[in-house]
Amino acid sequence: MDSSHDQKRMNVEDNRLSSLPDGLIHKILSFISIKHAIQTSVLSSRWRFLWTSMPYLNFSRDDFSKLPKFSKFVTHVLSDRNNQTEVSSVKISLHGKMSGIFAKKIIKYAFSHNIQQLNVASVLANEVGFPLVLFSSRSLKHLSLTMKVLSDIYRSKYSLRYVFNATSTWELPALTTLYLDNAALICDENTDKCIDLFSKCANLKNLTLKSCYMEGFKGLSICLPKLSNLTIEIACGSVDVFNIVAPQLKNLTIRSYFDKQYSLSAPDLVFLFYQGGYCLQLSTDDYLSLEKADICVLRPKDAHQVLRMLQRLHNVKFLTLNVEIVELLSSSVELITNQPSPFANLKSLKIQPDIDFSDLGEHERADMSAEVRSYLLDGSPDATFTTVSREDVRAIKNTKLAQNLITELSALLEQEKASIETKMAKLHEHGKAHVDTDMSWKYLSVLIQEGEKKTSDIISKLKEINGILTELPASNRATVQPSFSTLGVEANIVANKITGFIKMVCDENQRCLNVCIDDVTTASQLSS
Repeated sequence: MDSSHDQKRMNVEDNRLSSLPDGLIHKILSFISIKHAIQTSVLSSRWRFLWTSMPYLNFSRDDFSKLPKFSKFVTHVLSDRNNQTEVSSVKISLHGKMSGIFAKKIIKYAFSHNIQQLNVASVLANEVGFPLVLFSSRSLKHLSLTMKVLSDIYRSKYSLRYVFNATSTWELPALTTLYLDNAALICDENTDKCIDLFSKCANLKNLTLKSCYMEGFKGLSICLPKLSNLTIEIACGSVDVFNIVAPQLKNLTIRSYFDKQYSLSAPDLVFLFYQGGYCLQLSTDDYLSLEKADICVLRPKDAHQVLRMLQRLHNVKFLTLNVEIVELLSSSVELITNQPSPFANLKSLKIQPDIDFSDLGEHERADMSAEVRSYLLDGSPDATFTTVSREDVRAIKNTKLAQNLITELSALLEQEKASIETKMAKLHEHGKAHVDTDMSWKYLSVLIQEGEKKTSDIISKLKEINGILTELPASNRATVQPSFSTLGVEANIVANKITGFIKMVCDENQRCLNVCIDDVTTASQLSS
């Protein structure tokens, strides 16, 4: 009775789902890969060809054990799909060598079908060059290319990146969002000019350039009338100058460890985060809307440039400066003596060293002089004032380091625990069969060496974490100590499992050896 009732309910639910409009079913299927979407074709005749008119294509290399199977599947989808249906969105997830070839094949197809949104995420073993069709589309609105790279982010070559020819301007008039992570923008012919790749992307509102390598040109212009959000992180290569002109820009993040020059004209700016080797070159605009500015000049040398930069920020309400700026001004007080404070709207001032470079500031430092304090705060006497020492920043940094090491070691211990349990299960099966005695003792020797190395590594990592915790202030150490204590218990369990497994193998070998000796002596007695 219950079974019949359940079957009827399933049929009703199936009919209800099948009665939905194609567009809504397509939207539901867009949350899974195209491989799984195709598998729904067996549900009923209603579903058989639904996937062929899907405007959303989600390809994942992870769905296939071997590259040839992925290749065959891509060809099948692109050839059997309804060619009259436009492609609204494509998501591609790739890994391994040669996968980029199929990405280009999918992209060419999508661009010929008026694609609006393209997302490519890769973990690849070689660079990926993209077809020229990618730079010219009247339909594309969103483009995101991300690549996970396990090697050094400071590498100067463009291997393991998305590679683009930066010679010609990109013609993407409908594009509103562009996200490039680990891309290489290359000019074949070296030029000292400032190139403007995005001048024909008039509707671009969100632009992110992260870990991008640029070669063959000296400057990059970003002149976009509708740009609202801009992020540039760790740009490297031959480009020394970034010229940003964005009248509607609201949020700007620039993070660079290299000596690059950034010039900015953005009168409507609300939020500014800047970290770089040189002072940020600001236009003469008043920045009347500026709410928050976080400024870190890693190697400030020219006090005049620092003052010019600060004067352009005079309307800011929440200001954070790195301590090196304050130290430079404190050594050049003649420039600010008797000068009025430019900050009339300041609500908060925070002085702190850069967290990434706090260990580099071991030189003798000057305290903030009374003149610098007056220059920064006299215009807003009610503003809150906070200072963070290098020691505080170092403690924050080392606390995070200890937490990360604990997380890594905990994951390693879990893997080792699972590995030992699998080996134990195999050992029990092995014990039922005849085992070569010589091979058993060789295996035991290898096992002892591996166990010694693993336990040594665990102890070494525990000592490393303990060394970091010992140097932390008591308040920071208290936040991490419970996790470290738990980790110690886990490490003991795993160490006991390692030695316990070695003992099991040793006992099994002893049993096999005894059986072997008994067999030999019994055979000898029988023969006599």
